[in-house]
Amino acid sequence: MTAGCAAEKETTTSTTDIIAKEARQDKTADLIRVGDRVYELRGKDTAIQKKDLMSYSTVNKQINGKQALVDRTATDWKAGTTLYQTKKSTGTLYVLKGNTAYRYQSISEG
Repeated sequence: MTAGCAAEKETTTSTTDIIAKEARQDKTADLIRVGDRVYELRGKDTAIQKKDLMSYSTVNKQINGKQALVDRTATDWKAGTTLYQTKKSTGTLYVLKGNTAYRYQSISEG
């Protein structure tokens, strides 16, 4: 007989993964995940203009149903949607549509 150790596959779940999974429990939530943050729609802002913002990233895929929210995915925006930030804010994203800026706030831990 031979004895040995079977290598176990080590899996780690990041805090962002946990936040994304919890946020997806609300099927009506409008969410975007970029990098190490999950953002949720918090309102519209007609005072914000494109000239006030800088391009930050783009949506790679729009998810639906039970798909996991992973990096550069969104529940309500199609692939190719540009995401913007102000020069001073890292916790807020904007999506521009017409004269309206949709404001997304980062979901914090806890």
